[in-house]
Amino acid sequence: MTMILDRAQTKEITAPPGFHRCLDMSVADLETCLDGISYPATKHDLVRHAHRNGAKPDILAFLHLLPENKYPQFHDIAFMAWSFLLV
Repeated sequence: MTMILDRAQTKEITAPPGFHRCLDMSVADLETCLDGISYPATKHDLVRHAHRNGAKPDILAFLHLLPENKYPQFHDIAFMAWSFLLV
């Protein structure tokens, strides 16, 4: 299941420079960008691997928002992505 936030239905809100109102990403996109990574992985490992796999800027932005942790499996990252996308 792909979830993309619809920017057309959001009210125009002025965001501070460098910030986005929402991220255009899906958990499937995230999984594709992290394909082949060895777990457990640190936040730095995730960002580096996604960048090497050609991740979109919104995927990289999401990964930079993650807390500095070791992530034992993709499920932990996917859970955080769903939580972020549904807010």
